[in-house]
Amino acid sequence: MNDVLGTVITFTAGVGITALNYLVSKYVLQKSPDKFAMTSVIKQIINVSFLVAVYMLSDYLPWNFTYLIVGAVLGITLPMIVFTRKLVKLNEARCDAPKCKEGEKNG
Repeated sequence: MNDVLGTVITFTAGVGITALNYLVSKYVLQKSPDKFAMTSVIKQIINVSFLVAVYMLSDYLPWNFTYLIVGAVLGITLPMIVFTRKLVKLNEARCDAPKCKEGEKNG
């Protein structure tokens, strides 16, 4: 039962990391959508850093490593589905505006 607490803690931290990734993506999508692809690099650096931190800290924490890493991975993965849907809706709403046109002006 004690190991489940470690899973819940790392899951919660993973949800926080995913929320941070969402906020970065949302900000870039609203401010400069042409640079949105760069957010994937930033998000991956944040995700991998979190997983490496869980791995490095697992020796010093009282919980089993397997429970910690499962909680961290699920905490990153599951909320990403919800946040990705929100970003898609935001992008569609942005592109439905009259100023957004497909293709080039003179092409």
